[in-house]
Amino acid sequence: MEDVNQAKQYLQQHSDRTGINLYDHLTELLAQVLEKRPRNPADVFENISSQVKRDRFNLESIQSPLGYKKKPEPNPSLGQVNKLMTVFQSVKRSEDGNDDAAGQVPDILELSGLFEWAGVSFGKEETFLLALSIHQLVQETGLQSARFWGKLSARQGAYYVVEAEGAPPVEDDPEKVAADKAAVEPAKPPPMDVPEFEGFPDIKRPVDMPLPKEEGTGVNKYTYFVCTSIGEAWTRLPDLLPEHVTAARAIRKYLTGNLSTPIVSYPLYPGTEAHYLRSQIARITAATVVCPLGYYTFDPESADEEHPETNTAIIVNTEYEVLPNDALLSLENWVHQIPHVLPQGRTTWVNPVKPRGEGEDEDADREDGEGEDDDDASGDATGGASEREVEPETGPALLTSITEDAEFAGHPAWSVRACSRLQPSKFSPVHLRSNRWPGAHAVYYNGKFACVYVGDGLKDLGGEPTPMPALPPLQVEFKDEALVELVDPSVKDEKAFEEMLKEKEDDAQPDEEDGEEEPAD
Repeated sequence: MEDVNQAKQYLQQHSDRTGINLYDHLTELLAQVLEKRPRNPADVFENISSQVKRDRFNLESIQSPLGYKKKPEPNPSLGQVNKLMTVFQSVKRSEDGNDDAAGQVPDILELSGLFEWAGVSFGKEETFLLALSIHQLVQETGLQSARFWGKLSARQGAYYVVEAEGAPPVEDDPEKVAADKAAVEPAKPPPMDVPEFEGFPDIKRPVDMPLPKEEGTGVNKYTYFVCTSIGEAWTRLPDLLPEHVTAARAIRKYLTGNLSTPIVSYPLYPGTEAHYLRSQIARITAATVVCPLGYYTFDPESADEEHPETNTAIIVNTEYEVLPNDALLSLENWVHQIPHVLPQGRTTWVNPVKPRGEGEDEDADREDGEGEDDDDASGDATGGASEREVEPETGPALLTSITEDAEFAGHPAWSVRACSRLQPSKFSPVHLRSNRWPGAHAVYYNGKFACVYVGDGLKDLGGEPTPMPALPPLQVEFKDEALVELVDPSVKDEKAFEEMLKEKEDDAQPDEEDGEEEPAD
């Protein structure tokens, strides 16, 4: 067998002049013989060999200086190879040997071993290239830290996602933001210029303020970069507005693989696939990124003792004692390390109702009360629409045990298992899996833990029906007692009216004939 391999290697040696090898030439030559099946193959063997060699060359132009030249067929994988070459060439080691100066990046090659215990593997080659690509991103953008968040499948390819801290802020273009909102908002009807409606009082209603964006906190605490192929440039996803998250909760869409694709859905989504992808990442992160109990603690400098549910600043607990692996088999020893996203699309609640300014009530009462009795003037100056009292939204506090997560369809929100039943617990990693968000995994092994997501970005509804949201109710027609519409006549009334007109015509016809007679001589 060794002699055969040596002979095969000898035949596969490439020619210095033509670049081909005898092994490939004989393979193609025998394929031509078996395909054409000549009557005497031994007699035409040399002719077929010459024809195979000639077919490797292309005559582009006789008049050109290089009339006969080799035109190799482009390799489909050559483009990907060129992209990967940039990854190898761009990653540079620091001169002083301090590779962490550019930013903190976990050892993905080491974490990939933990992920394999959980059944998540990208292969050693892809994992190594991914690690180089993340280091390239950190060096080019100057990030403080970055970690591999996960991989989201799409209809065309997939999204590799990196979670980073310390990215430079990017100012939103007001024109682009206004254009994105105008593209999804329904067109407003033109104003009606009706003289009869002049003088009617304006209806005053409570105005909902646009919820402010969380700058550097909440759902925008981390910055996310994505790419569809290792070696391509990383694209920074935009920051989220509260309406992006609330709209993403009302729809279910598969990703296409193109960030500029508009989201066609009902209710209308205020953005493109880049905003929808960023919304799903924020939802998955808040629901599935967990850590062992006691690993993090609240920052004492920013802790609020009166309202502990509002504490969002956590730090690594210096007094943390590493828990054994079998202790993490209990769900009580796992807690959430990312703040909960409220229904309004933020992690901290703000009042959406616009408060009236000081003195506005008095001025309105004074204007409406002129020339009226005290009883009439004591009514609400807003025309009967009193200011709404909005109840603040609350959610589970940070570092809350995952045992408090709600069940769905009779199943718990989490499942935990030992990765090996044949080895002692100290040699067996612990795998925590989310049932609510399929594809979210957490692995723990002797003090080391990591979270990763590999899925389609959709939440499991547990077989619950998802009816389409109801259309907005129709507006009630304006009522005015002084405005009386004509009543449509019945068929009987129409016939009586026609007979009356006919009688009038018959009565008027003899008078017209008498007026037309000529006078007698």
